[in-house]
Amino acid sequence: MAISQPGANYRNQAELQQKDRLVAQALDDLASQVQATRAQGNFGQEGPPAAPHPVTAIGVVGQNGFASVTLTHNSAPAGARYVIEYATTPNFAAGTVTRIDNGISLTWQQYLKGQRLYFRAATMFSASELSPWIYFGGTPAPTVVAI
Repeated sequence: MAISQPGANYRNQAELQQKDRLVAQALDDLASQVQATRAQGNFGQEGPPAAPHPVTAIGVVGQNGFASVTLTHNSAPAGARYVIEYATTPNFAAGTVTRIDNGISLTWQQYLKGQRLYFRAATMFSASELSPWIYFGGTPAPTVVAI
């Protein structure tokens, strides 16, 4: 089997392919599998990737006891995951973190009736740090939402 993933390789690849066809085929297959895993998880050969660019906007609506959070992420990279944090204080001391890991829906709802909360969101890859936080209402003065 030839290497099937772009960028898959290993040391002494050409020499091994000339000397032992069966070993080279097995290594080609393993290299392809490793490269596929790197691509799917946004892993690099040199370690964890940089965080993706931050979400473009965060919208929050409090209605009938539910908080509805909608994220906008223009040109979202494949594999992006989203983190939403809410707290009772604008400095997010003792905030509650939730993750949207499916990478498809950018909407989250939670029953939080009777609370006044601040919200923020960030992006990440499975192996990266968080991007900078984006605050509902802006960084210098986040907006409180009555749920």
